[in-house]
Amino acid sequence: MAIRDSRGPRRKSARPAPAAARLQRSPRASPTRDALDVASYIAELAAQLEAMALAADLDLLAYLLGMARSEADLVCASAESADRWEDGQAAFDHEGYSDP
Repeated sequence: MAIRDSRGPRRKSARPAPAAARLQRSPRASPTRDALDVASYIAELAAQLEAMALAADLDLLAYLLGMARSEADLVCASAESADRWEDGQAAFDHEGYSDP
């Protein structure tokens, strides 16, 4: 005998889930200064928590924390390289070498 769901049929939401909406944003949109500060803080905390998990032989937890740290580091590094590229491009354009 099959178990019936008492809530009835599920309808799909007209709005995308918040996470899906964030993924639909432009990949070139650079994070705000506040977002970079948060990402940097998360990287620091995740590194400390990862070390604690490793010391307690919590391998899976250490792995997941390492992934979180890596992602936060990637956000910070990507923003820094984008800033450097924009600064270099602005200097290049300022020198009079911009495309016509």
